[in-house]
Amino acid sequence: MKGLFELAYYLGYRLDKRRKSKGAKSLPGFVISVGNLTTGGTGKTSLVISLTRFLKDKNHHIAILTRGYKGSLPGPALITPELDAGQAGDEPLMMASELPGVPVIKGADRYEAGLYAGAVARASNDVPPGLFILDDGFQHWRLKRDLDILLLSATDPFYLEKLIPVGSLREPLSAMSRADIIVVSKAREVPESYEREIRRYNAHAPVYPAWYEACRVVCSATGAAYPVDCLRGKEVFAFAGIGEPYSFRQSLIEAGAVIKGFMEFRDHHMFSQADIGRIKNKACGLWILTTEKDIMRFGDACRKETGFYSLSVEMRTGAGFYEEVLRRAG
Repeated sequence: MKGLFELAYYLGYRLDKRRKSKGAKSLPGFVISVGNLTTGGTGKTSLVISLTRFLKDKNHHIAILTRGYKGSLPGPALITPELDAGQAGDEPLMMASELPGVPVIKGADRYEAGLYAGAVARASNDVPPGLFILDDGFQHWRLKRDLDILLLSATDPFYLEKLIPVGSLREPLSAMSRADIIVVSKAREVPESYEREIRRYNAHAPVYPAWYEACRVVCSATGAAYPVDCLRGKEVFAFAGIGEPYSFRQSLIEAGAVIKGFMEFRDHHMFSQADIGRIKNKACGLWILTTEKDIMRFGDACRKETGFYSLSVEMRTGAGFYEEVLRRAG
């Protein structure tokens, strides 16, 4: 039985979903949503980036539609790498930096954002997008989609969670039935017990594992890139302000780094010069490692600080995932 706070959230969720779903609109193209059931990090942005690269290589004209959490720019707005995270939000800025040539549109209303993407393309005499990817779109009721990809984290036993604000669930577990494809991140194989829990709510969607793989180390001050092997046996100090800092720490360990200290900040934390000073004092001259997303939240002055590096990672998926998406998208 739900407690009082869970029940209040659930009733509000039902009303919001019913109201917004009635007016759901369709964009002129194939719409893929990448989202999750819980708050916190499941790897949505990383999957959006890797999926976009794959589909772009298959000659799809793509636009990414994102809410742009904590970005001050009113939507719809085209995000470019020249903006800062305070304007764009860290995730849209990261996608725009990683995906040159792919329009990343920030806007709370993804339907308006999708139309804006088409207008931007036509104004530049480019081909309008025929495929739209919604970043964090599983609960975006205002827009109809053709394919719902749901991410779950192997390190988070979703079946034990409760609804917000008591737990981290945005929706009841029964909502999993809407998913067309399920990806279990932070796992090279999906544990049998985990898949059994998934099948209690969704018997039809194919399930794929996904994991992070470190690909390079980038100097924040110069932009110089180094092979991941440079971390093997190296003593480092690390910090992160992401939903699941454990996954970043694990990536460093797998790369062979020796972590001598680790600081955690709240998710989407905007770093100040004072934060940078505290980190440097604790690092005591060691290389300082953080995530690509955290670097996006450094101000210009902070980016020029020496000794700071980001670990670039790419999301790998189990065999058949991309082919399944391509089969459905055409």
